[in-house]
Amino acid sequence: MGVRALTPDDLDWVVAVLAERRKLLIPHAPIFWHPAQHAARIHRAYLARLLTQAGARGYRTDTAVLIAAPSPPGWIVDDARVPGEQWDTPDTDAFWRAFTVDCGGDPVRFVCPRYEQERGAFAVRVGLTLAESWWLKELPGSQGGQAGLTVELPGASAVTTAAPPVYAPPGPMLLLPEVANPHTAIPAALSEAPRHGCAGIVVNQRPDQAVLAVELRRAGFRQHCDYYTGNL
Repeated sequence: MGVRALTPDDLDWVVAVLAERRKLLIPHAPIFWHPAQHAARIHRAYLARLLTQAGARGYRTDTAVLIAAPSPPGWIVDDARVPGEQWDTPDTDAFWRAFTVDCGGDPVRFVCPRYEQERGAFAVRVGLTLAESWWLKELPGSQGGQAGLTVELPGASAVTTAAPPVYAPPGPMLLLPEVANPHTAIPAALSEAPRHGCAGIVVNQRPDQAVLAVELRRAGFRQHCDYYTGNL
């Protein structure tokens, strides 16, 4: 498969391809991934800035695209799509090989929504390891709250976090990046999130935190997004 670097001339095509991917994800988390009114325009401006000013690496074939955004000391890959979400194809091997040739040895973080199982399997196939998972519980009925607030919880740190600009949930997410005591933190988060106008709760869980996973599942959370890391 022919792989070439993305250019600004590709932006309209890239925006359309990635919009189709987001459309497929929305039913899995309609509050978390509620689309912003002008998502395409916002995303185009963001990608243009990444590719022309921020030093991102972008690759495409006739049907597939991958963009690696700088995340010192390495890269983060979120905006990527292959036809039919079939990641075991020559296209994916070709653009990952091009990325590796350009940035071999660099750390990379690959974002894999749990609903895209083949994407996660591809991450493992290219030598990446599951580093952490986000668990999600959506909270219908939010009337909107303020992002950027620190929320004190027993057994965890938490902050109210705004969605990326391409999404527009009715309130921020209550993010728990680290949980020390699942037995106290999860019930407290369920109580505090609505008080702060949050539209959902996101909890970060490492693979070695088995007790946290049990508590999250018991409380109605679902494994929402996996993050794989390693060196190219």
